[in-house]
Amino acid sequence: MKPIGLKRGYRTPFVKMGREFARLNAVDLSSRLIDGILAKSELPQEKIQHLIWGMVVPDPNIYSIAREAVLASRLDHRVEAYSVSRACATSLQAAANAASYYNAFPEEPTLSLVGGVESFSAARPVLTDQASTLFKTLAGKGPVAEKVKALWSTPIGSLWPVPPSAREYSTGLTMGEHCELMVKAFKISRQRQDRFAIQSHQRAVQARGRIAPQLIPVDGVARDTLIREETSMEALAGLAPAFDRSPAGTITAGNASPFTDGAAALAVISPALESAIPPDAALIDFEFVAVEPMDGLLMGPGKAMLRVLQRQRIRWSDLDYIEMHEAFAGQVLANVDAVNDPQHRQRIYGISYDAGTLDETALNPWGSSIAYGHPFGATGARMLNQAIAYLQETKGKRALLGICTAGGLAGSALLERR
Repeated sequence: MKPIGLKRGYRTPFVKMGREFARLNAVDLSSRLIDGILAKSELPQEKIQHLIWGMVVPDPNIYSIAREAVLASRLDHRVEAYSVSRACATSLQAAANAASYYNAFPEEPTLSLVGGVESFSAARPVLTDQASTLFKTLAGKGPVAEKVKALWSTPIGSLWPVPPSAREYSTGLTMGEHCELMVKAFKISRQRQDRFAIQSHQRAVQARGRIAPQLIPVDGVARDTLIREETSMEALAGLAPAFDRSPAGTITAGNASPFTDGAAALAVISPALESAIPPDAALIDFEFVAVEPMDGLLMGPGKAMLRVLQRQRIRWSDLDYIEMHEAFAGQVLANVDAVNDPQHRQRIYGISYDAGTLDETALNPWGSSIAYGHPFGATGARMLNQAIAYLQETKGKRALLGICTAGGLAGSALLERR
């Protein structure tokens, strides 16, 4: 593909579900972010042709998050918009879609605003199957006697709503349960996971001054609230396993990313517009892959990143910034061990290319999702913005990103500073 220009964007602060943004839904967060971006006057609004926007957790009141974000914001209502969803890689997919469009139509002198949002605070409980059947019967046409019979025959306990499920429909296991299987298969200790989680927080603390210019305050919140300055190995060691409650369980709330509210965005620029709006970086390549879920649901980032490296004929050591989304510390570490194992690369990933050795300490130099949080629809754009900022700050050349997602999918993107 042709290199496609990226203009570093902005995001809301990321906050824990049910806290500071508890009264804001996905449209509220999206419109506040978009209006904040427009207020900075860095992007000519008349050149914005597309809003490509995503969210993952369904809200029955929001049919099209992208279009509703346009209508709720200061964007011209004639801006075309469509929604995307690829679980945790949603806003990475949004950027890839825009880049693909400008590859096909490089003469189009426009830009696309891409990103995503998640409001876990607005997630609604769902009805059981029995309750759903009952309420449809009561609301539909039919004799009163049939409705009374349905009401009396439905167990009262089945009328109680249940939280939205985080389980994989195909396997019946949650991501955390899948990750427990992965860390056991790769023999990754609790201590190694906790050390990696602490590293994420420490690096995020050190990077706060560099991240702050990317944040647009929302309702008086001007900074990320999930970064832990005082966390320690002793504190993490005291946390109970969250998914495998036996003594063999190693994944806890401390070495996993929390449910988070937030939004993030950046601009993708047509080649025809680059002289007027110089890009900060270029999207050089991207890849989306699938793995067999029972071989490791979250093992896709290693495969996607290796495929990009293979296609570009570069090695891990050629990269100045590498971020792998931290759904769990154990997930990142399992992927590190996998890409460094020639047998795994060949047998599971089907990749014979040797990109050298990936050092886990080289990953996520400004921290990642364990520290910042993980609003599913926004994490990809957060990672793109962070990579661009890092390259600008350090005068580095290349950045590679990797994101695992539900269903055994994953995405990767290669950027170069301009």
